[in-house]
Amino acid sequence: MNPSSDSGLELKHSTIERILECAVTVNWNDLTKSQDNSSMRIEYGTGPRCSLEYLKLWSSSKRGYWHLLAEYWMRSSIEHRSGITFSRGNYSADFVRMLDAVMHHQDDFLASSPAFPDGLVQIKSPTTTELSTAITEMIEAMEQIGTHGPHISASRN
Repeated sequence: MNPSSDSGLELKHSTIERILECAVTVNWNDLTKSQDNSSMRIEYGTGPRCSLEYLKLWSSSKRGYWHLLAEYWMRSSIEHRSGITFSRGNYSADFVRMLDAVMHHQDDFLASSPAFPDGLVQIKSPTTTELSTAITEMIEAMEQIGTHGPHISASRN
């Protein structure tokens, strides 16, 4: 169900960057596999309509050293296939479902600025409060786009 205003227009509550940050935060433990990752980052590129064409998820346990965890491409090419590809043995089924839903419903979120076609979202290891907030926002986002995604609970930490 998409919330709407009195005029019948959709209300977009979260930016695409924030909802991607929430998806990573909610799945932090699955994505890091108990490694001492102090931070992650999402690097993305947009197309002509300001929609995300690809994103890359990187992790770091030592300042200045980043390791590619996953890539998501909206379209296939000779170099890559569409969808998500994990590297370094990491995998999270819930993250796959959340990311797939968000990427295919980008219009339901506030777009990134057209002035910055490429972006970067930094994410530090979440506190209990940050995890709880991210869970709440992710549940709301999945409801907003009408996706009955994975079961998200507070027991994920």
